[in-house]
Amino acid sequence: MRLFFAAEFDPSLRNAVSDAIARARIANPPWRWVARENIHVTLKFLGDTPEEIVPELAEVVTGACAGIAPFDIVLGGLGGFPDLKRPRVLFYEVTTGARELIELARKIETALYDGLSIPKETRPFKAHATVARIKTAISPDLAARLEKAPPVERGSQRLERVTLMESELHREGAMYRPVKGIALSGAK
Repeated sequence: MRLFFAAEFDPSLRNAVSDAIARARIANPPWRWVARENIHVTLKFLGDTPEEIVPELAEVVTGACAGIAPFDIVLGGLGGFPDLKRPRVLFYEVTTGARELIELARKIETALYDGLSIPKETRPFKAHATVARIKTAISPDLAARLEKAPPVERGSQRLERVTLMESELHREGAMYRPVKGIALSGAK
């Protein structure tokens, strides 16, 4: 199973992201936008994982989430890795709730390493929702348009759980299936 832990978005937040993408008015981009139903924040990517350890993964991450209370997340403007002039990935940045997501990702990362010896990520965590992956260089004109793309409006939700997701790769793109929801059960 190809697995990852995610902060899943509710339909209204996914719609707000899709609306921001539509308002950017980028016709025929040299990439494919992430499907609306797949928009989320990845907290920890596991990759190919034996199905038999799913219960252990859930148990370890349940412990990591026990001290974290639900919190609000708000999305802001469009960004890119490494930047919008030469992006390989386009994303909407988490503004409100970024600090909490960073802490949540750190706790999950540490718990998985300590409990199951799952290697830690070497890159620093950035709270973001990927909306496109770009395989070729883009023109300076398109880069300038990306820099002027509107932010997500009304892009907020209460995050109350983390979801262990399965990712199946298909020609048309990835399809995600929730495997296990884990409540953020800290004091409010």
